[in-house]
Amino acid sequence: MSNFFAGRMLGATLFAVMLGGCSVSGTYPDATEPDAAKLRFISDTSSATLSVMDAQHCDGQTTGILNNLFLANTRRRADMSMPPASEKTPYLEIRLPPDKELLLHLNTQGTGSVCGMAFTLTPQRGAEYEVTFNRAGSQCVTMLKRLHSVKNQVVRSPVPLINKGLPGCAGANALFPVPPKGLPATPERDALVEQIISPSIIAEMKPQTVAVNDSARAEAIELVVNKRKGEMNLDLPDAYWTQYRQNIANYLAQAYGVKAEALERYKVEYRARLSRLDTPTLKTLVPDTPATDLTQALAVNGAMLQYYRQLNGLLEKEAMADNWAHMAELDKRYGVCERYAQCWQN
Repeated sequence: MSNFFAGRMLGATLFAVMLGGCSVSGTYPDATEPDAAKLRFISDTSSATLSVMDAQHCDGQTTGILNNLFLANTRRRADMSMPPASEKTPYLEIRLPPDKELLLHLNTQGTGSVCGMAFTLTPQRGAEYEVTFNRAGSQCVTMLKRLHSVKNQVVRSPVPLINKGLPGCAGANALFPVPPKGLPATPERDALVEQIISPSIIAEMKPQTVAVNDSARAEAIELVVNKRKGEMNLDLPDAYWTQYRQNIANYLAQAYGVKAEALERYKVEYRARLSRLDTPTLKTLVPDTPATDLTQALAVNGAMLQYYRQLNGLLEKEAMADNWAHMAELDKRYGVCERYAQCWQN
């Protein structure tokens, strides 16, 4: 479950505030810019809320509540030009400041359960979005889509979800804690830390050592381009396809380096966590010694493996999102979205 504990803390706070007499429309004031972006929040889950955060509002500003037993569903609307796919599922609409990085926090509180999700969004000028927040079993399922019109038909294009946090909010509250400082380094402690980290690096963490053949890469890129040309069936200049090929090449290079970056960041984080432990405790985590606490060592390594997998997945998403943005800019420059429903949308 994404951001479970953060969602639980924030969700409980927002829920208490709302039931304590706050407006059913929340505390977030709509952006007033004429080219403000618009967002529709749709959810069929119990007591679903959307909170908008930025560096000036680290505690978040609420936008209303959906599907609550004690409060009527908000009728908050932002005059979006494209209607929802269905009027049956409750929703609200807000206006967001364009070109400003925001953190959107979604939360739901059902009977005996809390579920939360957060993602970063920099709204485009005049853009319209929909975010859905539902449950699938015990999981929160969130999807963000950019709305646009092609030949008078509404098209919903998926947008990748990335949570970059809010660095400017570090230390502001429990959601953005300042990491505790480590103990002073010594040669003995440094050696113990390396003896813990080195054997924790398993095969799935190790970067590829064999580079992809240049001709094979070029052939793969050409296959992607030819497939795209066939799907689009548009008359586009050679300059468009030259840049399209370059975007793919850049993405492949960035994706190829993800595992190496994830491993280095894993080591940095592992060292930081171990630096907070005293020396006797470090000795219990070194494998295969008389002092080893096997249960604790396995627990620490298991937690760090989970951290690595989450980090690796995040870096893969960031590489994809960067490519997505470059492709969206290219399609916008050549007016593709006015003619092709499956264009790239940022």
